[in-house]
Amino acid sequence: MKKEDELLRKLGTKNPFTVPEGFFEDFSRELMEKLPEKEPALPESAITTWQRVKPWIYMAAMFCGLMLSIRMFVGHPKQDTPIFTSAETAEFSDEYVEAIMDHSMMDDYTLYQYLTEADTDTYN
Repeated sequence: MKKEDELLRKLGTKNPFTVPEGFFEDFSRELMEKLPEKEPALPESAITTWQRVKPWIYMAAMFCGLMLSIRMFVGHPKQDTPIFTSAETAEFSDEYVEAIMDHSMMDDYTLYQYLTEADTDTYN
């Protein structure tokens, strides 16, 4: 407080900034005179096929790059080993197979037909 009072006493409370007389009366007219003339709008150019397709191409390239980079860091999945080995399939009991057949609502003929179709597809 003491410093503020001392500053007010030295400098006073009068605003040191002034505006020339009649400045704002002609301000808008002078500003409009200084602005450049409005340029005519340019006609819009026709959109080319490349401009239409470009975002889709870029998006496809992005997803391909993403897939390749994930594959590089994760690695290829191993496809060499089968899901079930013959030793594991021999361990299935008949009760388990019957439960699967009951659940799938397959009769013997449908199962036979499915297995023969799968067997012929592997030889073709």
